[in-house]
Amino acid sequence: MPSATFRTLTTITVFLLTVSASQGQKASESAPPAAAPVPPQILSAKRVFVANSSGNNDVRIAKYVGGPNGIYNQFYADLQASGRFELVSSPAESDLALDVTIVPFPIAPSYPGFRLSILDPKTNVLLWAITEPVDPAFLAKTARKNIATSLGHLADDLTKLSTGK
Repeated sequence: MPSATFRTLTTITVFLLTVSASQGQKASESAPPAAAPVPPQILSAKRVFVANSSGNNDVRIAKYVGGPNGIYNQFYADLQASGRFELVSSPAESDLALDVTIVPFPIAPSYPGFRLSILDPKTNVLLWAITEPVDPAFLAKTARKNIATSLGHLADDLTKLSTGK
């Protein structure tokens, strides 16, 4: 049979190993990964082109925003109001090309959301994408407000991303 001293030392050793392992685990859990870099084209952009994507003809949304161009018009107005970018009429004049489309929101696929694709107009490479949900609504007035809010969030998200905030 092991002696009392041996059992006490074993218990203390197991306790210390458990405490140090849990401290190491807490340190790795609490430290978030370093932020990935934002592409320099986004940070330095001054002029943007907003595409009027044909995918915006979703009747669930279009009927609340003034027809098939409503999403484009609302996002364009929100971006213009932000004052962050000069809006240009062709991709050739722009530093970034923006495309807003309706997508199923990943967390709740039965609800629509908006996806803002940020492209390099020279290479047509996707640089970044931002998705915002559209909150559900039972009344048309609430639906219009929720859609406008979601598009406003996209414009705000782009402004924050492009300023490094």
